[in-house]
Amino acid sequence: SCEGPVTVASAAMTFSPSDLCDGTTLLPVDSDLELGPIGAPSAAKPRTRGLRYALKGLGVAALAACVVGTLVKGRGSSAGATAAAGSSLSGSVVGLWYKKGADGYRAMKPEVTGRLWQVERMLVGASMCPAASDEIAELREGPWPRKHPGKAPRISKFMYINMPWDDKRRQYMEHQLQNLSSVWQRHNQTLSWERFEGVSATEFKTEDKYADWRQKGFSEAPKPDVQGDYGTASCTYNHYSAIRTIPESDDGLVVITEDDVEISPQFIELWDRLWPFVPEEWDVLRVGWFGDHQNCSMVVNPMVDVAGWQDPMEGDCAYCGAQAYVVNPKSKKRVLQRFERAKITHADELLGAPTPQLEDPKELPPLKAFVIWPTLAGTLLDDRGYPAFKSDRIFGEKALSGAIPSTGLHAMPSAAQPAAASGGPATLEEELGALPEKYQVAIKAELKKAQERATTDAAQLDEARLEATAAEAKAKKAEQEAKKAEQALEQEEVNYYMIPKYVAPTVPPYVAPTVPPYVAPTWPPYVAPTVPPMPPLATLPPLATMPPLATLPPLATLAPVTWVLPVTVAWPGANLPTMAPPSADAMRFQ
Repeated sequence: SCEGPVTVASAAMTFSPSDLCDGTTLLPVDSDLELGPIGAPSAAKPRTRGLRYALKGLGVAALAACVVGTLVKGRGSSAGATAAAGSSLSGSVVGLWYKKGADGYRAMKPEVTGRLWQVERMLVGASMCPAASDEIAELREGPWPRKHPGKAPRISKFMYINMPWDDKRRQYMEHQLQNLSSVWQRHNQTLSWERFEGVSATEFKTEDKYADWRQKGFSEAPKPDVQGDYGTASCTYNHYSAIRTIPESDDGLVVITEDDVEISPQFIELWDRLWPFVPEEWDVLRVGWFGDHQNCSMVVNPMVDVAGWQDPMEGDCAYCGAQAYVVNPKSKKRVLQRFERAKITHADELLGAPTPQLEDPKELPPLKAFVIWPTLAGTLLDDRGYPAFKSDRIFGEKALSGAIPSTGLHAMPSAAQPAAASGGPATLEEELGALPEKYQVAIKAELKKAQERATTDAAQLDEARLEATAAEAKAKKAEQEAKKAEQALEQEEVNYYMIPKYVAPTVPPYVAPTVPPYVAPTWPPYVAPTVPPMPPLATLPPLATMPPLATLPPLATLAPVTWVLPVTVAWPGANLPTMAPPSADAMRFQ
């Protein structure tokens, strides 16, 4: 509901109305529910980007304002270029290739990915998003975190791919890694790094040593179209060559990165926290990526998704980018075989979980590839949200003119910032003109589609307004009917009080039952028992026969004397004679 916060207990998350109605969270949910994890829009069934979801789930009248506001914002979930009705081209498109005002590339913004990541967990926690495969469903069962994950393996080395002519990126990476090494030292660890020199598109296209790779040919998948794209071919080959160099021993893991990434200064802490959520069996961990297109069917646990790569070149790029990743040393051969046997395509597709497009799954089976959140590295962005360095894959050496690190960079602590320099695409037309012709044609085609979708959206908006008007009329009619019902109820109350008075029935008086008088039982008289008479007392010797006390010798000279006095006593009931208490001398004598 857009009327207040919503709490899903299983996901332990709360979202405000702005999270659900601003077009960045609500709309991708709609495309997911309708089209599934890998669905693509069709001309016969275009996506309405939130309108249908709002009308189905929450009602026209209640959400008319939310829907109208959402559509006017033009935040498309199905296409990378979605134009809002009445807006100019330069300000109406959103996606990886296009800007939206000062927002930059939304697909690369951590706050956007973070919110989509949370919504996915809400859907899974509410049992609204089944897993894309039995394997993912089994992984979801957990337990997460793992009960006995052990200590996280040590990250001992970073390897960044850098072109021989790009000193600016090399200096940036060297400075960043130097700062990171102090972080490793604080954790009593040692960090090493290595620059891996890349091959240019021209070298890959012309030199004989790459003939075997060229002979494989390019992928024939329609989207993304890589035919004749030697910039992509050389980039993929560079990643392949870097993977070949990692050791297969257990002496620490190697992180392979591109040379325009920003590595988190909390890398070690995040890595330790992440490790209990990593499945026991894994081939590739993508710790730097972009493009969460609300694919909740790939969710494994709170911190991990299956890297279900897809890139139809319409802005729906999902689990894209090879900014930073770790190859399991035990899986090195399996990963290299995928690069060697597949036709030439993007490196991130080959590092994704699904079998590459148009390839034989038996020859190239899926990889156990996962992405994590929060990411441990990502493309370096300027303070406006654009990449700080232009793509050397697309522009080659011309990218040097677009290296624009500024004071707004999210740099490492204590890292000296390069001199500020404004740059980046000023207008959409300027950026299009700077791209190779192949991309210009594709993007202009997408712009045309976006205009057509905008027209369709405008029509649907009008339809929604009409439905909202109809709903308002219906509500008014319902109000009138409620008023009539209230009047009828009042009439029923009047009728109730006009009913004759209630006459209580006559109840006969209560007659108590007769109880017979109480007759006490008769007891026989008490006869006391007869006590026999007491026999006579024995006669004691007369006291006169006893020697006087005065004639007795002193007590000290007296030998112990024992007197035996025979006494007979009868009991009970005898009246004994009263005897005077003995005197002190008698007591002492005794």
